[in-house]
Amino acid sequence: MEYGVLTAVGLAFLIYSLSIRQLERAEITGPMFFVIIGAMLAILIPGKTVFLLSDLERLLPLIELTLSIFLFTDAAKTKLSVLKHSFQYPSLLLFVALPLTLIIGIVIASLMFTQLTLIQAALVAVILTPTDAALSKGLLNSSAVPEKVREGINTESGLNDGLCVPVFLILMLLAKEPASAFSLYDTALVFARELGVAIFVAVTAMAIVIPLIKFSMQRHYFSNNTSPFLVVGIAVAVFSLAQSLHSSGFIAVFVAGLIFDRFTESSLRLKLVEDSEHIADFSGLLIWCLFGFVCSYLVLPELSWAIVGFALLSTTLIRIIPVMLSLQFTHLKVKERFTFAWFGPRGLASIVFTLMVIDSDIENKFIIATISMTTILFSVFIHGMSTKPIADSYLK
Repeated sequence: MEYGVLTAVGLAFLIYSLSIRQLERAEITGPMFFVIIGAMLAILIPGKTVFLLSDLERLLPLIELTLSIFLFTDAAKTKLSVLKHSFQYPSLLLFVALPLTLIIGIVIASLMFTQLTLIQAALVAVILTPTDAALSKGLLNSSAVPEKVREGINTESGLNDGLCVPVFLILMLLAKEPASAFSLYDTALVFARELGVAIFVAVTAMAIVIPLIKFSMQRHYFSNNTSPFLVVGIAVAVFSLAQSLHSSGFIAVFVAGLIFDRFTESSLRLKLVEDSEHIADFSGLLIWCLFGFVCSYLVLPELSWAIVGFALLSTTLIRIIPVMLSLQFTHLKVKERFTFAWFGPRGLASIVFTLMVIDSDIENKFIIATISMTTILFSVFIHGMSTKPIADSYLK
């Protein structure tokens, strides 16, 4: 049975590779295609829920590492010269829109799902607050879209999941032990550890790695044939080291990518990043195939009008309203503000948080997981299908 599944997945990659231009014209993204493939496999292979419930958490490190590579490569492609003049936009998104999104999400989740406690509703909200720029690649790679918009969306996506990690961890502790109390000092300590240690790890690691790369280039130790593994190795090592020190690996790899972008020669950097992205893309598409498989068992049988309604609100208005408000007094045009507001797709970070909830022993964990996964599923298709039309609208 396992080899039959692998055969189907291999054929899916073959079909995807041979027809990628036609799929793009039809506005079918890679995640959309492989979510559908995963769902089809679930229909053909019924009765595998034992695997889903007992072994799903074993895939968490793979998903985390894949996300870390995406974050590093996205940061390494960031144009810091553009961000110097437009850093106000991601700052407003991170420090104004993000808290507003979280608060609105908690309120709506509490009202729509009365069986959830306030802490559990907050867990739903924080799981669905991070965004994934990898699902908006068509927009980020379009030269028609203003650079300040593309770089702002990319930077927000790279940092918001790291900022959400401390909040998520605190809520997980409170959900496991409702009687426990967190003081302001405890909260500040968690944030300082998650963010401060992560930045220290990133700076220290890159202070060692970048000179090593330059030394290897000068001595001709370095081979282009191994270039894909270099960036992957950096991302995996920085992420894992930060996590082992109980800090945010996601923040660490994104900051490391920004440093790599600033202090590495442009031609070499672009070559290394481009090669490593292919490895990350392959792993990412495998994860989306698994996500489609899991959704067929954990999401579709539990769907209700309340869950569908919340997923639609979370994908649209719960993000759009805070972002539009936070950017109201900037010099951005209405269309540019709406682009920021619309492109908040939920991706690998939300999947990681959801798997951590499933792997815990908190009450109502499967309700939380179903709500979260339904929203992620809707986001894959809603944002996937709208990427090209919105990017093309800037050509007019």
